[in-house]
Amino acid sequence: MNKSKLHQLAELAGGPVEVVVVGRGEWTASGGSDQPEAGDSVTQGAGSLIAVSVEGEELQALRFAKALTPLEYELFKWVLQPSASRTAAIGFTDTERSARRLGEWVETSIGSGDLRAEIPDRFELGNRLFDGMIPFLLISEQADDRELPYGELEKVFRSFLSDDLLLIPIREREWLVLGSDRLLAEVESIEEDIIEMDETKEALAQLATGLHQMFTEEWGGECHVAVGVPIIPTESLVQTVASLRETVYLGRKFHMGMQVHLPWMVHLERLLNGIPEATRTRFMEEMVGRPDLFTEPETISTLDAFFAMDCNVSETAKRLYIHRNTLLYRLDKLKQETGLDVRSFNDAVLVRIMLLLYKVTKRK
Repeated sequence: MNKSKLHQLAELAGGPVEVVVVGRGEWTASGGSDQPEAGDSVTQGAGSLIAVSVEGEELQALRFAKALTPLEYELFKWVLQPSASRTAAIGFTDTERSARRLGEWVETSIGSGDLRAEIPDRFELGNRLFDGMIPFLLISEQADDRELPYGELEKVFRSFLSDDLLLIPIREREWLVLGSDRLLAEVESIEEDIIEMDETKEALAQLATGLHQMFTEEWGGECHVAVGVPIIPTESLVQTVASLRETVYLGRKFHMGMQVHLPWMVHLERLLNGIPEATRTRFMEEMVGRPDLFTEPETISTLDAFFAMDCNVSETAKRLYIHRNTLLYRLDKLKQETGLDVRSFNDAVLVRIMLLLYKVTKRK
């Protein structure tokens, strides 16, 4: 904050104003919230603090030499907002204002590493977050800088999912969409839990695909959608957003061209991403006898389809629209060139890892 603005604030306050950095411990010891947000205030000694920004365990705040009255606090909170935010806030509905406050709290909690934080009682939307809801994270990558109107987004999402929906802006061009878990009511009930979960995940994937298609048709540009299993938002909202955000990151890193991302489909990718780059590079150098092996589009498309079809030769041939013998010829050729037979479990695991790592390293 520049000296000119501090001088203006001091004149308004009728006393000295300075920028200070305080730890969360000092903030809470003064009576502040465990999850502080920009604009929160506390009384400290004979003066007052107003949080300007929160980064991890530290807060940047304004220290006023005197205790502020409630009216003065609201005035300074408004003055500290960026002018664009003040202008936009005038047109916010109560629902949008509450959703944006909740989104800011979620982002602050993720930034501080408090992924298990539960939603505080002070949020107006809290009473709508006790039921089972399906979380969708949508990230837009439009070429222009226009901001999509909250009301129009909410209206379109409601038309696709249901009226019982919450739209929560998290970051710029990133929205959390919470739909009722009743959307899964059409999934047939199966006695075996494993089969039921498989069908639930398939239904969730279909919903995410439909949401992606609807968004791109309505507003154009590229966007990514991740979906998770139903949650109780009051208990795990922060952790869910962090997980879905990681899912989109891994999907974009290991599977270029895909726009719909599923957490249960990137377990191996999550593991590989945690391995040091030097280790990954050494593994590729040791395993790939032919550096140009994965540069052949036919090899990559064949392996992608083979693994997508759970290593089923007949189903892979159908997906590729080729004769079964043609597929077997390609797999035998790969075995001759690498010494690895993807029809064998152990070799299939190695080739799958090599293919994923190659897709990452080739773009560097």
